[in-house]
Amino acid sequence: MVNGILKILLLSALIIMAFTTNGCLESKDPKQIEMDTGDVSVYEFTVPEGNFINSSTFFVYPNKTVRAIYTVVNSPRLEVVVPKDISGLKSEKGPGIDNLVIIDNTGSSTVFSDINKFSNISHNVSYSESRGNKKIQFEFADTINGYVAYTYYWEQGQFYHILSRNGTVNVVLPQGYDTGSMIFGLPKPKPDTKRLDDQNRIWLVWDNPNPEHQFIFVKYYKSSLPTIMGFVGLVILVASLVTAIYFKNEIRKLRKKREIIDKDKE
Repeated sequence: MVNGILKILLLSALIIMAFTTNGCLESKDPKQIEMDTGDVSVYEFTVPEGNFINSSTFFVYPNKTVRAIYTVVNSPRLEVVVPKDISGLKSEKGPGIDNLVIIDNTGSSTVFSDINKFSNISHNVSYSESRGNKKIQFEFADTINGYVAYTYYWEQGQFYHILSRNGTVNVVLPQGYDTGSMIFGLPKPKPDTKRLDDQNRIWLVWDNPNPEHQFIFVKYYKSSLPTIMGFVGLVILVASLVTAIYFKNEIRKLRKKREIIDKDKE
């Protein structure tokens, strides 16, 4: 009887190990997928003045949407890591991105002046999963000087990016939002530049943070939140002082009454 139970337990353990091992191998094996061409117009492509350089720009929106734009310079491929979607907006199945746009310049120069000089190119997309993150590989039909853009989803109030290559990293906060408060959290690592654009959006810029740093993490909040919290804190402080003074006076009155009662007893 005991031997039979032990055999069943051993068999169950072997089955679980087999499934777990297969799952791990499967998650590390790149899966090639087909993705429809996305809408170029939803992205804010900024053609730099002068030479094209590697950069990654992330436009963060209040509806838990992040739009990523990578510049690719003289390369046949791009590899990125997309963090696990904790917003609950999308299914965990698949690469975790949509609205993919890959465009290349029509000429051979790496100096551009107009986004209309770029056009869609043939490409392959594959992905694998590791520790909940999506590792996505974009293979181009030829070496390109262009853009790779896609949309993914992340929890509001936070931005998290796993660095996979060197280059400038820009994080653009939603209009009316800020970061950098000691109370609500500082960006990690500290950005090299913080500026305001013509749409009153804050740009956080890191100059070549990789390989010194492995990730970028930003907590952002409504610009008015520190003021509101300061006002609430002041109200609580005043209320605490008033309460303390009130109870102090009440205790003093009770002591006096007790002294009077004690004198009457004598």
